Amino acid sequence: MARKRTIFKLVCCLLGGCLILVAIALVRLKVSRQAALNAEYLVAIPPEVEQVRFQDGKYQRGSSPFQEGFLVAEILNIKRADLNNDGFRDTIVIAATNQGGSGFWISLSGSLGGEEKTILIEPEPLGDRVDVRNISIERGSKGKAAVCLDMLVHGPNDASCCPTQKQRACFTLTGKRWILIS
Repeated sequence: MARKRTIFKLVCCLLGGCLILVAIALVRLKVSRQAALNAEYLVAIPPEVEQVRFQDGKYQRGSSPFQEGFLVAEILNIKRADLNNDGFRDTIVIAATNQGGSGFWISLSGSLGGEEKTILIEPEPLGDRVDVRNISIERGSKGKAAVCLDMLVHGPNDASCCPTQKQRACFTLTGKRWILIS
């Protein structure tokens, strides 16, 4: 009977330790996501690029869309992965920008490296009101990462509000630039 109690206590300790590790991992994931929502990224404002610091995934400059220099930016999606095989989790960001008109310019952006040494990735414009449905990471035979986006883009008869044409685009990094590979 004493042996059963000892085994039971050991199992309880192991399970308790596992629960603590899971809780720590969930807290780290939440902190990591929150840090990504409050970071600086380059965003596309065709034909320009601008560096903005997001707060809770949002940025605004100016109070009125009729004001010169007005800009609104929002992070629509974030994914973390090691893109350049350096051991650090990099950040992939889908951002939308608007300067007061009807268009919302969607871009692929992000950052490389850890929190102490971050390199901003130049944004790749995806289009006006493109709907990025999914971000996936695919690895080639040499381990090089490709960021693949499943999107809805505008077909020839679509209203500007409502893209319906499915498209998949995959990008890889060369230095700090996205390169379309398919």
